[in-house]
Formats: sequence, structure tokens, C-alpha cells
Amino acid sequence: MTVYTALEKLTESLKSFYNIDLNSEIPGVAARADYFEHSEQFLVSRKANLWTADGEEFMYILTADHLTKEFVDSSMEQIDSDWKKHAHIGPGHMYTYVTPVFLCQSADKDALKAIRRFRRYKSYRLGFYGWSEFHAAAYVCDQDSACSNGSGRGVRKMLLKVLES
Repeated sequence: MTVYTALEKLTESLKSFYNIDLNSEIPGVAARADYFEHSEQFLVSRKANLWTADGEEFMYILTADHLTKEFVDSSMEQIDSDWKKHAHIGPGHMYTYVTPVFLCQSADKDALKAIRRFRRYKSYRLGFYGWSEFHAAAYVCDQDSACSNGSGRGVRKMLLKVLES
């Protein structure tokens, strides 16, 4: 499988749940998939609102022929500054997941190690305004294998299920 067929399969499977933007200003980002969720509970009428919870996820799909540690580090920095432009953090915000997914033909061991060790978590106003967390994953097409950081285990499973079928 090539990187581009993997990209097509992944975007095709995500388009029923995510808003997919194929035009990104960040170098290496082939697509950005956005997911927004709103939940609320009210009593008798909408004016008596008990609580609201907004969740959002920004999945950045990056492509590379050969994945290097330098590319991973620079992409993570650019993604870390970009997702904040699209997030809605404030009252009612529950979570924001930022998910960089690297699709590559081959990869250095250092690059995969950097993805597995990447951690980024932040809570807002002692957790009253929710939290944000990075779920990073990579799929190596030549080896048909995937790796992720600790919080990205679900993304890793999804990549294996979608791309190996």
C-alpha cells in the first residue's frame, strides 16, 4: 500500500463523522478532520438548562515518504499553534483532542520513538473549562504497522482496522 492510497482510505472512512478540509497551510498536512459534539441536559424547557458539554477533535493527517524525527518535531510544534485557532475553550467546554496522524512509507526508529513518547495535556481553569490532550499515531505502509503514544491507543486501533482491511 502507498501513502496516498492509505490517505484515501482514511479520509473515506472519516468523512461520515468528521468535517474534512483538504486545504491546509501547514507543510506536510494533507488533510484536517474536525469533529464537534454538543450535549446538554435541561429541565422541562430549554431555559432551565442544567448543564452543557462541548467536545471537539482536530485530526491532522500528515504524509511523508520517509518519516524523520525532525519532521515529527516540527509538525507537532506547528499543529500545537494551529489547533488553538479552531478550538472553542470556555464555559461548557469539556474536551479537545488534537490528533496528529502520520502516514509514511518508511520511518526512522527515532521518529517512531518520538511519537510514542510525545505527551501534551492541559486543563483550563482547574478543569472547569475542560481539558485538551494530544493523541499521536503513525502508520508505516511498508511494514503495515502502527504506533501511538499512550493516549492515542484508540487511534492506533482505528488505523489498523481501517488501513489493513
